[in-house]
Amino acid sequence: MLGGIGYGIYSGVSYAYRAIVGTTEVTETVADNGNKQDANTVSVEQKGLDKPLYILVVGTDDNNPSQGDSLFLLSVNLDQKTMDVIGIPSNSKIDNRDQTDATMLNGIYEKGGIELTKAVIEDMFHISIPYYVVVDQNAFKKTNDVLGDQQIYVEQPMEHVDAEGNKDIDLRRGYQTLDSNNALAYLRYSDPKHDTFTRVQRQERFLKLWVDQEHNAFFLTNAWHIWRIWDHFDSNISTLDAIKLVYNASKINKEEIHFYILPGEKELVGDMTYWKVNPTEAQRLVGITMGNLPANEMTQFVSAPTNSTAKVAPESEHNGGTITKPTEPGDESGSKR
Repeated sequence: MLGGIGYGIYSGVSYAYRAIVGTTEVTETVADNGNKQDANTVSVEQKGLDKPLYILVVGTDDNNPSQGDSLFLLSVNLDQKTMDVIGIPSNSKIDNRDQTDATMLNGIYEKGGIELTKAVIEDMFHISIPYYVVVDQNAFKKTNDVLGDQQIYVEQPMEHVDAEGNKDIDLRRGYQTLDSNNALAYLRYSDPKHDTFTRVQRQERFLKLWVDQEHNAFFLTNAWHIWRIWDHFDSNISTLDAIKLVYNASKINKEEIHFYILPGEKELVGDMTYWKVNPTEAQRLVGITMGNLPANEMTQFVSAPTNSTAKVAPESEHNGGTITKPTEPGDESGSKR
């Protein structure tokens, strides 16, 4: 009996390993069994040294499920062994073709879902984005449950009362371990001025904890995590391709994993605050993802360090403890341009 159990474990581990490294034996086995990828998924492959895998990640809020409130462009260059994560403020200004009217980026998702949002961001960066992942609140909580509660420094008191008068966000300032509900509250919170720039900073701080944790984990642990959570996402990447992608990404050195925020500045239109994207700087970001420019070309918009539990000086706490302490665009004092 023990021998049979041992053989079963060995067979399962061997199959998982072959699946992750992508051997033809697994491909043929899957084909023979008729377990083909879902019709909505596309094959994940890098087609050139300067053509990284671009993946659009959109987070939705249950209060406004038709809006994309968190947006990230993930670039994985397996050939050059680099990964770049670009946070895109949800209030980014999207002008119509004759520039007579403007829409916030989160409203684009409401109008046309992931496909229209993907098309707009493709126009913004002048690239093709073949892949996407949409994460709702339940999917986020499931992911955090699987990966485990995270310890982080909450840089300020955060409170919010919903439309029904219930306090749905109530976080104190200081170091603490956030369960799934409080982690979601930390990511959803918007400053009284509805400052999406600082919210993107917080979201990237939290995302770095996940990336760092999975980067240090054994590859079968990563595969098990992806297997448990991927069905909760809306994505055109299959579970097997997601496992293979995470496996290959785990080979990237931490020093080659960079986080940015889409360059721009605040613009007040009527009573609405937009994030006016700087198209020239956006193209420089694209150059970094392709390996044409060094990562330090964008130091002004580099986000917080991976170690978000490190002690930070009081004057930098509101900025999330950034290494370069980038100035928020629109604040002319201290600008590096």
